[in-house]
Amino acid sequence: MLEKIEDLPENIIGFTVHNALSANDYQNVLLPALEEQSSTEGGLRLLLVTATDFAGSDIGSAGGGQPFRRSEPLNFKSIAIVSNNRGFTQAVQMFGMLFHADVKVFEPEQQDAAVTWLEQ
Repeated sequence: MLEKIEDLPENIIGFTVHNALSANDYQNVLLPALEEQSSTEGGLRLLLVTATDFAGSDIGSAGGGQPFRRSEPLNFKSIAIVSNNRGFTQAVQMFGMLFHADVKVFEPEQQDAAVTWLEQ
């Protein structure tokens, strides 16, 4: 489940991931939010925080069983991951490479530092 993080700077969109990241979360929450934010000047800046109850992602959640297709690519600048779940951080780092985004991993107690890094 994804919970939107409020009170972030306008140019940053953020989510806390609870339990498992599902295809529904990806297709109906994350992707539409990224598409809406994609017009932001300077590129998308994404903050992903795993909650203490985070249990991973469902197999195929990124595509939801469907190919990942967009008529126009998302313009990522940077992705900050606040997590101590190495499998999740590695998966997001690979996602970032596909979109030519800078990706940085922060420990759970470093969320403020992650936001500061995204603002740069």
